Amino acid sequence: MTITVKDALQIGGLLKAKVLAGSNGLDNEIQTVDIIDVPDAAIWFRRDSLLSTTFYALKDNINAQLQMLEDIKACGGAGLIIFSPERYISHIDKRLIQKADELNLPLLQMPDCSYIDVIVPVMSQIIDHKVHALEYAQEVHSMMTDIVLKGKGLQELLTSLTGLIQKPVLMADTNLLLIGAASPPGEEPTAPLLKQWQDVGRRLPLSDFYPSGLLNELVHEKKPAYYQHGSAETDYLDFFFPVVAGDNFYGALIIPDLDTELDKAKTVAMEAGAMAIALDILKKNAIREAERKNELDFFNELLLGNIKNRENIISQSKQFGLDASGCYYVILVELNKESIYYCNKNSNGLELNKEELEKKLFRLLHYALEKESAEGIVVEALGSLVILVRIPEKADDEAARVYGSELLFKIKKTVGTRMENVPVYMAAGDYCADIERISSGYMEAWETIDLGKKLFSGDFALTYSDMAPYHLVKRFLPNTENPNLYNNTYEPLIQYDREKSGELVRTLETYIESNFSRTRTADKMHLHRNSLNYRLQKIEELLGQSVDSLDTFPLLLASISRRLST
Repeated sequence: MTITVKDALQIGGLLKAKVLAGSNGLDNEIQTVDIIDVPDAAIWFRRDSLLSTTFYALKDNINAQLQMLEDIKACGGAGLIIFSPERYISHIDKRLIQKADELNLPLLQMPDCSYIDVIVPVMSQIIDHKVHALEYAQEVHSMMTDIVLKGKGLQELLTSLTGLIQKPVLMADTNLLLIGAASPPGEEPTAPLLKQWQDVGRRLPLSDFYPSGLLNELVHEKKPAYYQHGSAETDYLDFFFPVVAGDNFYGALIIPDLDTELDKAKTVAMEAGAMAIALDILKKNAIREAERKNELDFFNELLLGNIKNRENIISQSKQFGLDASGCYYVILVELNKESIYYCNKNSNGLELNKEELEKKLFRLLHYALEKESAEGIVVEALGSLVILVRIPEKADDEAARVYGSELLFKIKKTVGTRMENVPVYMAAGDYCADIERISSGYMEAWETIDLGKKLFSGDFALTYSDMAPYHLVKRFLPNTENPNLYNNTYEPLIQYDREKSGELVRTLETYIESNFSRTRTADKMHLHRNSLNYRLQKIEELLGQSVDSLDTFPLLLASISRRLST
């Protein structure tokens, strides 16, 4: 808060001043009043200074006088006062008046008087304004901090801030989603952003209303900014004030549809409001982190089967939103951390944030459950995301398994359409008829996702029952025996491939997987039909029997065991 040139003309000796030119700059702010009476004074010019001179040192040099106006404008000076022109320069050149008008720089003329008659009263007024501004800032900061310390939340802070600036205020979170708003009492919303917020009543992305360049700059620069918009007849300004603590961006306050930029007092109020909101967020984050640690500890122990007492499971489950009387289906979800999407850059060279990917996946899983009207919770536990889906009551075992399996694939489809092709692994254990069996369901899901990583590339959604044959192979064939089984079963073909650099083993495996269809096998291997026929004929010679009458069980078993051992 300070004074303008227009304000200064109502103070002390300046009451006698005459405005010669530059009236369009009378709203320039003044921070100090200086005297210049030497030729090279420009090196001492300061921003927002109202400069005083007699032009005695430049009395015979109109070019130097004109240059002084240019220098004052270039440094952001507030204006120039010429004292006692009749005594020192006889008259003020018309070219000087014309230049001041061109620059919109106030040019004032004072009668024969002392500098002190101007400097002392104007500086006293500036200091009074600064003292008042400091007192106001301290009062606003104290009020906002007190709201937080009394345990009141975001809505109370926004309401108080609205009362201070008499304008609507909206709040967007760190993801630039609108999460709150307040308006002065009795004021009807006119800004589109505020009206849509009140109509929809849920989080709205700022990206639907503002250009990405503006939002990116707000997040990364963390500086207040104005956004101009409107029609040819009317322009409006939307003011953005970032909520920051240290180097961390926690969101932004928005005042929509301003006619002009905020004055200093209201900007101070915005700064105080942003600081108080940041304090509130930090406090809530600390509480949330403590709660999350307790939640993580509980679910880790529950999924590992370390909570042996059923009464303890029931009492702690209620605290974290889990109905211990229900039947559950455990789904394990992981991002493919080896994909280009999870690494530093994707194929287009764009930077990707791993934490943002994981947060987005977490939100999408919640959304998918809501979309399917499924009762369940999503938790972070044991290094993965875990969905605990409550099976509808009165469902028998088979219906429960079908429900869980169908829900798994619906969730996978929802995530796949919104994760921009980022590969995601999903696996579900068997139906858990009792909450004490959740640890078994988790282990089944973990074993299934582990199998999927070995057997499939890209992403997948698998159920424990779908992978039952593979689980059997893995249990009954220790890894140390898998290579021997594979080598013994495919020995003639392996030896031929090694000596001739052939692909007979891969050809036979693909042929069996294609259900003995030569067309599908040729398509999968990108082979001409004649080339495939030649390979199959060579396989028959080496094995001593027709490929169409092979006992496929040992061959499949050997292939699966090899893939599981890699």
